[in-house]
Amino acid sequence: MSKLTRRGLLTGGAAMAAVPFLAGQTLGGEIAKHDMPKGAVILVATVKAKPGEEDAVKQVLMALVEPTRKEPGCLCYNLHQSTADKTEFMFYEQWANKDALTAHGKTPHMKAVGPGLKGRTESFNVVTYDLLG
Repeated sequence: MSKLTRRGLLTGGAAMAAVPFLAGQTLGGEIAKHDMPKGAVILVATVKAKPGEEDAVKQVLMALVEPTRKEPGCLCYNLHQSTADKTEFMFYEQWANKDALTAHGKTPHMKAVGPGLKGRTESFNVVTYDLLG
């Protein structure tokens, strides 16, 4: 019979924790893969707030999340804030197609963003990607 040690417990625990990951699942039990439709578009938008304007910018950007997630063709719409620089925000978006992304830009909540961010940001950058494979 082997002796139970702290190292053995840690090694065994790490191995057991890796099993769902190796099976393509997250620890929450959800499947980590997502089937994207042909013609899907990925968008990454970055916003840099002026120092001292982080909370105001965050509030304006957060107001986009829920209504956008309800839009037709929105597959994923996540807002992130940098852990290293609280003035940096990033949206990661997945859209079913270019038409859905175009329609998103014409929504009332998107039109309200410009005035809400005016004078509060240093930069704004958008990059779109077509899904390959």
